[in-house]
Amino acid sequence: MANSLTALEQIEQIEAQISNLKKEALIELKARLAEAIQNVAALEKELAGLTGQPAVTDSAAPRRTRRASISDDALKPLILKAMAQKGMNGLNAREIAACVGQDPLRVRKFIAQNPSVLKRQGAGPGTRFFLR
Repeated sequence: MANSLTALEQIEQIEAQISNLKKEALIELKARLAEAIQNVAALEKELAGLTGQPAVTDSAAPRRTRRASISDDALKPLILKAMAQKGMNGLNAREIAACVGQDPLRVRKFIAQNPSVLKRQGAGPGTRFFLR
């Protein structure tokens, strides 16, 4: 009976691994597709420049690339590292986001949910953040 429980647990672990691998493969495939679309757009633009005619298809329109989601636990050390490196005179949320590679709204959400991490100075768009 004990062997069957460990076998069931092993099956569940293997199924979880398969699920994770499928998710990773899907993410990788989407990234490759986005890169291919950008390559096609660049080639169409080059062709249009050589021939003097506008691009034939509408694939030249750039698509918005999606950033990977990040948890607060993973974002906190990135923000603290950016503040330690470049935040001597304080940084605003947009500057922190550029250093971390995330959207400014995501950084603002993190700061609002974790007010003890950074010291706030100012109000509105001129708000600057400092290490505590």
